[in-house]
Amino acid sequence: MRVLIKFVLLFFLSQSSFASSIDVDNATIRLMPPNVQMTAGYFTLTNNFNDEQILVAAKSNFFGKIEIHLSKKDGDMMKMLKQDSVSISANTILEFKPMGYHLMLMKPKENISLNQSIDINLFFASGKKLKVQFLVKKMDHSEMDHSEMDHSEMDHSEMDHSEMDHMKMGNMMKNMSRPDFVYPAGVKGGKNMMPKKLMFGYKFGTMEMKCCRDGTSSVDENFIKGLSYSMTPISMTMRMHMMSAMYALDNKFSLMAMLPYVEKEMEMKMLSGMMMGKLHKTSSRGFGDLNLAALYRYSKKSNIKVAISIPSGEFNEKDHNMSGVLKMMPYPMQIGSGTYDLILGYSFQEILNNWSYGVQLNAVTRFDYNSEGWKYGDRREINLWASRPISKNFSISLGFDLEHQENIQGRSSFRMGTTPTWNEYFHSHLRASTNFGVNYKIPNSMTRIGFQCGTPIYRDVNGPQMDPDLKCNIGFSKMM
Repeated sequence: MRVLIKFVLLFFLSQSSFASSIDVDNATIRLMPPNVQMTAGYFTLTNNFNDEQILVAAKSNFFGKIEIHLSKKDGDMMKMLKQDSVSISANTILEFKPMGYHLMLMKPKENISLNQSIDINLFFASGKKLKVQFLVKKMDHSEMDHSEMDHSEMDHSEMDHSEMDHMKMGNMMKNMSRPDFVYPAGVKGGKNMMPKKLMFGYKFGTMEMKCCRDGTSSVDENFIKGLSYSMTPISMTMRMHMMSAMYALDNKFSLMAMLPYVEKEMEMKMLSGMMMGKLHKTSSRGFGDLNLAALYRYSKKSNIKVAISIPSGEFNEKDHNMSGVLKMMPYPMQIGSGTYDLILGYSFQEILNNWSYGVQLNAVTRFDYNSEGWKYGDRREINLWASRPISKNFSISLGFDLEHQENIQGRSSFRMGTTPTWNEYFHSHLRASTNFGVNYKIPNSMTRIGFQCGTPIYRDVNGPQMDPDLKCNIGFSKMM
């Protein structure tokens, strides 16, 4: 028993002696925005021993993981290297600071706050432990280190830092924090996310159309009447509410589902008969075709999309005509296609210092005819855009779209010859549009809002067809 007591006394005396021989000053933790999963710890360590001391680890009940890192310049590149240990020579001072040694503090149990005190234990190769109280402070951004990046959309703990190019990673983090990191609101589909992240999105789109165009010229009611049609469309409004969800399986693959709710309104005018000049409105609404997509990260700047459109929307919508009789509505008023369609896409985006640009290609191929005996024509699209941040959270964009739509194939069993909207050959077109957009990233969050409007600058249609006047989209996304 006497031996045990002596051992205990010697143990505590050695701890006290160690504590007095290792001094820690200016222990601080950098304050980061809420929900950020990592930050950095800095301190000054003085070794008063006459022999070398080796720091091997750091642990805290507040953080799920702590690593020792070294920011080091290699030529023109800054690299960050994970350290298994740090040696402090006898009777010397070693400063853990930006652009040098620092503690990487990951997976906090809760959000940290200004002036909060957090205990961190430092472990040495000798078996000694030193408990240090760190104070949370705001820090100067003038000196870059790993903690000064925007990590709000990245789980730092899932990366291997052993041979990571610090400058490249810093650029990536900087890009993700920019408002123009995401595509403009009018560009379809998404881009790959960080692994194991879930993102929900909502997009509202509207398009106003008026009658009518044939070739590259506008035509009037008399032109349509001269083609022996008794009715003509006057105007049409299309509104779409698109709900989406995306989950990133890993660094390469993401899965996405999109389901639209579609609303359509068309105003018709009688051109002959006893009701000549009478106007009539018809409408349809409902959930459209479900899209299931897989995104593959082809490179750091591009991805490939493969999607299947599942015919969940109605393609036999009916409404009352001018005489009050319930009739099948023409092709443009249907909600779904009634066919399984293949969608292939390619997206590329380059992010530069003061602006960014991108291109997206989409191709829709119809597999077969629906049960009514017809199918929409294949479609090809090209989207080009250039964006420029005007502040930390806002960016503006200019875009150009080119769309080629083929004619409807087959013929509905309910087809009528009273209006050109029922003519299968009056649906192909080549249309070019210009767009202007704004993106906004809500500060210290994973939420983004985008707005884009466009108007046609060139139309060549096999008509007469409805002529788009204005198309707008507003989108909302939040990464979980």
